[in-house]
Amino acid sequence: MIDCTSKMETNVSLTFFLIVVFSILDVEALKNMFIRVPEAVRIGDSVTLVCDYDLETAALYTIKWYRNDEEFYRFVPKESPPSQMFDVAHLNVDISKSNTREVTLTNVEKETSGEFKCEVTADAPLFHTDIRTARLLVAEIPEDGPVLKVEVQKITPGSYLRANCTTPGSHPAMNVTWYINDVQVGSDLEVHIQKTVIRFEALAGLETVVSTISTRANPDLFKSGKLKLRCSATMFTLYTSSRETEIQEDAPKLALIMIQDAQASEGSSTKSKYIHVFLSLLTSLLPTFFQ
Repeated sequence: MIDCTSKMETNVSLTFFLIVVFSILDVEALKNMFIRVPEAVRIGDSVTLVCDYDLETAALYTIKWYRNDEEFYRFVPKESPPSQMFDVAHLNVDISKSNTREVTLTNVEKETSGEFKCEVTADAPLFHTDIRTARLLVAEIPEDGPVLKVEVQKITPGSYLRANCTTPGSHPAMNVTWYINDVQVGSDLEVHIQKTVIRFEALAGLETVVSTISTRANPDLFKSGKLKLRCSATMFTLYTSSRETEIQEDAPKLALIMIQDAQASEGSSTKSKYIHVFLSLLTSLLPTFFQ
């Protein structure tokens, strides 16, 4: 009994001694740890989450994966089998593609989204543990593109141009960017852009964005009598779709008056010619009447 107690005390003392030594020397068995998770993926996709680290000369004791603080996968090299999955709703782990640094999820759902965390622990004697977190968003992407509507297809320079761009239902809501003559524009003193997010109950949590632009169509915006307007809807790197239209320059009123005056002048000149010919003919015939 005395020998057992003595051995236990020796082991505890040795462990404490090693911890003190490592602390004094500032030795870390676990370094350069980071997590790599895609910002967003599509519903139904497979996604691989990566947790990288440097254990230096230490061995790996365990790596654990969590979603919203609920453990769903664990790898312990000393156990057989080393991989272990836990039943968590909306998470399907491909154990054949999961190991000491990666875990692969298949057929992800919108509810799979959340905060993912990897926890790495080095083996004895220090059991140094570190954690990294990252968010994953599972997006619902539509097949259709945005719809672009303008108030008029022909406008007088100096008048106000108004248009709206409506995105199809998606999760999350899309970003809408406006371009005039292929140059991106944003809200400022000359351009007003308003964004409205609409949530329809019939669309099961999907969101539609209506972006409205209003700006004065200055004469210098018209190239060869045309102004090109485009809206682009995007969601991360998963979706990009654009719609564009050309707006015709309407002739200024002053130019119309000048044209009308020119036509009127031309008509008056033609009329004067006919009167002149008639008078000339009449003058030539008058002497015959008096013979």
